[in-house]
Amino acid sequence: MKVISVDDAQAQLDSFCTQALGGEVIRLRNHAGALVELTPVVVETVPPPLDSKQLANCYDDAEWAAFENHCGQAGD
Repeated sequence: MKVISVDDAQAQLDSFCTQALGGEVIRLRNHAGALVELTPVVVETVPPPLDSKQLANCYDDAEWAAFENHCGQAGD
């Protein structure tokens, strides 16, 4: 674990962020002595949209289409 002053961190913030992303615990201490910790944030990727052929394939399953139609009628 590293504890770094905010003044020291300003010049090397990118390096400290890289270290935190690599699993090292990095804490920053402000002038009052309070600590904050750099933690990685997991960003979920968005799947690409389906193309027209993939969308058309969704309608090839007769059993699934019957189920969807049943569910739609239940809401009427």
